[in-house]
Amino acid sequence: MSAARNDTSLLSLTVAVLRAPASLVTGDRVPLARVLPGLLLLIALAGGLFGLVIGSYRGGVQHLFAAIKLPAVLLLPLVVTLPAIRALYRAAGVDVGYDRLCFAALVGVARASLLAAAMGPALWLLYSVNLDYHRAVMCLCGALVVAGSIGLFTVATLLPGGGRLRITAHLASFAIAGLVFAQGGWLLRPFLVRPRAEVTFLRPMEANVFSSVGAAWRSSRGDYRGWDAEAVQVWSDGDDVREPSLPGDRSDER
Repeated sequence: MSAARNDTSLLSLTVAVLRAPASLVTGDRVPLARVLPGLLLLIALAGGLFGLVIGSYRGGVQHLFAAIKLPAVLLLPLVVTLPAIRALYRAAGVDVGYDRLCFAALVGVARASLLAAAMGPALWLLYSVNLDYHRAVMCLCGALVVAGSIGLFTVATLLPGGGRLRITAHLASFAIAGLVFAQGGWLLRPFLVRPRAEVTFLRPMEANVFSSVGAAWRSSRGDYRGWDAEAVQVWSDGDDVREPSLPGDRSDER
């Protein structure tokens, strides 16, 4: 008997999402109404826990801010991209309804949230040894890429089969969801906060996530040169080359 018909407790739902998400579906019947509250709760709890870990880099009220915003970032692609993704699959010859697509997306996000939370202790240990800010950003991005990729793969496995251009639809959908997730996280920053920066719930919009991650990657290797001249200022005091900053010393915060 499937998990959907047998037990919808939070623990059973967590086990099903992690071990056998396809067991929640019985034939063509999708138990969306039954599992929707549990999936949303899983995303809120697991995403919030991961947010607490991220907020521990700065500490204080940033724990709360990051825990509130992380579940919203995880759910944003689902809210924004579902119509476009369904259109892509329909154009590729995959007959998928909104209920099945919404179910698959929620399960994928829940699985990604649980995996991110599972990586939380390792990330917390790294942050507790005074990890450099730019390396901390790259560790955060790496954890989200791993969890998000597994979540997207889960979505693909829960969709109906068929369609001549199914693989193309998968790739295009992954790209759209990934872009929305990355830029959504940028808009809701900061998650990590520099030790000397002001803690606020949101930052003003400036630059974009891709320029910021690129800058953080170079900075994590000690290369503070070659940044975009309009967004970054590099200055020196004699032979002492100081760390660059974006306008307001904020734009590469996560």
